[in-house]
Amino acid sequence: MNPAGIDDLLGTMKKFRPGLLLHSANVANFSLKICTVLHLDELDREIIVNGALLHDVGKMHIKREILDKPGPLTRDEWAELKEHSLRGTSLLKKMEADASLVEIVRYHHERWDGKGYEGLQGERIPLRARIIVLADSLDAMTSLRPYRTPIKICEAIKEIHRCAGSQFDPKLVATLAKESFWQIDTYKDSAKLEKQLDKERRWLVQLADSYGNLSHPLVFAQSQWLDRLLIIAWQLKRYVK
Repeated sequence: MNPAGIDDLLGTMKKFRPGLLLHSANVANFSLKICTVLHLDELDREIIVNGALLHDVGKMHIKREILDKPGPLTRDEWAELKEHSLRGTSLLKKMEADASLVEIVRYHHERWDGKGYEGLQGERIPLRARIIVLADSLDAMTSLRPYRTPIKICEAIKEIHRCAGSQFDPKLVATLAKESFWQIDTYKDSAKLEKQLDKERRWLVQLADSYGNLSHPLVFAQSQWLDRLLIIAWQLKRYVK
């Protein structure tokens, strides 16, 4: 798929499902951070970022009353929601997207233990999809949803570590755990968070330089993430005082 095709899909998402675009941008931002830790090459990074931006494109064809339902879904509603990965896959195939991009969209709800949408298990799940799974979960846990309030970032990181080997690739989680971004204490200790804020500011500048557009989804997502961390830092300092 050429860049224009991706931009068209993102433009449609922005017009009709802006909340979905914000989520996708957050997932892309987290995914790119993971790529950096893993030292993936430029091609892998581009594929993963585009896959993250489009991973939920199939949700544009899911009823709004299902996506925005504040209570539990019925069995039929849940079945329809689970169709979004296949609907997204079908859409990208019609647009003649690269197989690597289609693969991410199709398998972004697989679990390491094989209990995901299609039952792929362990390393049978493509690494690129495993990265999206983790980034998607982090944003889902820390963002407001119609059916629940967000949890704290430190609690989300703790949950990711707890689910290593069941939901998430344990080797991937172990590798990320060496970095401050993926450590629970970073978001509970004022001094550690201040150091992380410096990294996040540099990441924002790097994204802005790379994409040359302050309104680019990744730049916007990182700006929002930085704002959230600044609020946490303020709260920690206030608590200490």
